[in-house]
Amino acid sequence: MATILQGNFIESLPSKVYYRKMFESLTDYCFGSDDKKKFKEAISKLNKYGKINSIENRLMKALCRVSFTYTGEECDIQCHKLYYWLGNELLLSELEKDSFPEVIKLLEDVSNALHERDNCKCIFFKNTNKETFEKMKVVSDYCEDHEQIEKTLELHKKTCDSKFNEYLLKATSIYEEVYKCTENNSEEYCSVIKEHVPSCFKKKLSHLKCEIKQVSAENKGESQYNTTILDPEYVIN
Repeated sequence: MATILQGNFIESLPSKVYYRKMFESLTDYCFGSDDKKKFKEAISKLNKYGKINSIENRLMKALCRVSFTYTGEECDIQCHKLYYWLGNELLLSELEKDSFPEVIKLLEDVSNALHERDNCKCIFFKNTNKETFEKMKVVSDYCEDHEQIEKTLELHKKTCDSKFNEYLLKATSIYEEVYKCTENNSEEYCSVIKEHVPSCFKKKLSHLKCEIKQVSAENKGESQYNTTILDPEYVIN
C-alpha cells in the first residue's frame, strides 16, 4: 500500500537543498573582505534597516560565497538563486514593504564591492515589491522542483496530506498566473522570471495535483523525507 506524501517532503526538494548547501554554509567566505573599504561602506548603508540587523551576517556570508565564483554561466545561475534566497530572508524578517527594493539594491552594491577581475558580480532585479518577488520565487523554485514532485507523487499514488496539498495548490496557481503573464509580457517581472528559468516557459509544465488523505497518528511525521532522519545525500542540514 502506497504511503501518503507528507509536507516534510518540501524540505527535500532540489531548490531547498540548493539554498541550504550554497547559502547557509557554516564557512565564512567573507574572511579577508572586512578590510575592503568599499565592502565596509556598502554594509554600513544597511544599518538603518533595523529589522535585518539580526540576519546581516547571514546575508553577507551568502554574498561572499558567490563572489568566489568566476564569471560565466555558473555565475548567472548562482546570482539568480542568490537573489531568491536573499529576498526570502528579507520577507521572513518582515522588512517594511517600501524598503524591499531599496535593500535589494544595497545588497547588489555589496556584491559589486566584493567583485574582483574575472569573479562573479550579481545584478539583481530591483523594480519589484514583496508581492511580485514572492511570485517570482515560487515559480523559480517550482520550475526546479517540478520533475521531482511529479515522480514522487506517482510513487505515492498522488495522495498527500493537507500541508503538502496547500503548498502544491499555491505553487501551481502562481505558476499558471505567471505563465499567462509571460505570454504577453504585460509585467516586467514576468519577463525577468522568464529569463531566469526559460525552460519552464518554452513548454508549459504539466499540472500537478494530489488527493488529500488523512495520515495515521503512528505515521505522522515519519517518512523517508523527514529532515531529522534523512541521509545528507538528499538533504543538506
